[in-house]
Amino acid sequence: MGSIAWKVLATVTGIAAGRVATKLTTSGWKAATGGKPPTGRHDPDHSAARIAVFTLVSTAVTTTLKAYAERKAADYYTRSSGQLPPPVAKQQQKAAAKAAKKG
Repeated sequence: MGSIAWKVLATVTGIAAGRVATKLTTSGWKAATGGKPPTGRHDPDHSAARIAVFTLVSTAVTTTLKAYAERKAADYYTRSSGQLPPPVAKQQQKAAAKAAKKG
């Protein structure tokens, strides 16, 4: 049951972080440039340089927020269940096995 709970929690927080990131980058772009952000890589209303800048910024914001949200979800899961989320526990087991082989 823990694996299913973790998957639901991670999915919900990932979706929420993605939506927040989209709103944040859109409003940030509007505040910085006074115009709408590019709608895609072929948007004729924006230069290739502007599209590249928007892509880099929005990717950085989205990745950062999703990582933060996943970390907070993992902390919540650990406090609630008393154990690490399954993917984290699996990573720790692999790291311990690798360290044992070297040592």
